[in-house]
Amino acid sequence: MPLEGQVAVRRLWGCLVLCAAAVAALLVADSHDSAAADRNEATHSYGAHTRQTLDAYWNAAGEEMDGKQPGIVILHGGHWYRDTGWATWSRTFADAGYAVFDVDYRLNFDAPWPAQRTDALSALDWIRDHATDFDLDTNRLVLLGSSSGGQIATTVATLGSGAFRVDGVVALSPVNSPYRAWQDGNAATATDRQRRLRDNAAILARCSPDAADNDTSAHPGCQDTWKDMTAKSRASGGDDAPMYLLHSAGDFVPVQHSLELEAAEETDHNMPANGVTVETVTGSSHGGALLDEPEVADRVLSWIAERTY
Repeated sequence: MPLEGQVAVRRLWGCLVLCAAAVAALLVADSHDSAAADRNEATHSYGAHTRQTLDAYWNAAGEEMDGKQPGIVILHGGHWYRDTGWATWSRTFADAGYAVFDVDYRLNFDAPWPAQRTDALSALDWIRDHATDFDLDTNRLVLLGSSSGGQIATTVATLGSGAFRVDGVVALSPVNSPYRAWQDGNAATATDRQRRLRDNAAILARCSPDAADNDTSAHPGCQDTWKDMTAKSRASGGDDAPMYLLHSAGDFVPVQHSLELEAAEETDHNMPANGVTVETVTGSSHGGALLDEPEVADRVLSWIAERTY
């Protein structure tokens, strides 16, 4: 073929490729815009404090759900001292058929423990009281907590009859034992993130867990506070909500946090063997970033679906 013809063919082929890409992009954008147009999003207050708010994401439940859908309540991480965004995953879960509630709570400099667990419980009560506004079936409700939010979630699961409060808890890199985080943060090999977690756990408790560091007259309930912050201290077996706990192999919140809770539930309190599921994935992702690892989000949604559908 003459050179001029080859150039013309290449130009035509390039145009076809660009046109196909443009059409594909428009189709994706239309699909996204359609989902966004159908999805409802709103912010509500569940308490008087400025941080006692939640962002709700939901699509109207169809007739196949009898007008109601299950719910996911998210508790963000951030070492108890800052918020972390969950809007993207909230929208993903909402478009998968859930009413989703991304809950903010008082941080450690706002109020000491157990204010954060109290806020989670208050948010759950508010959500139940307003269930009809979100086409929500309150009998199908799961907590999802990340890092420090995972600690709050597992302490909700083990407080009283947690199984009657929620149908399950998913926790990503949960700090189930702030005392272990304190110990890890004091090790000579501790990373900056481990030291930051240690320091913020102490702010949360308003005291150090080491008796030698405390004025017992100033902190008479210090040891009780650290015990209450640790999920395994309230483990009771079958009365607790089932839990799916995930860490990465290189997580700065190691899997021992969840293995200790699993042992307390299943060995010490005879919880059924599938009551607590602990998994470790490769890599060093932490908290919400675990959902970006291969198949993790699918496994999480599958575990939630088994308990809500």
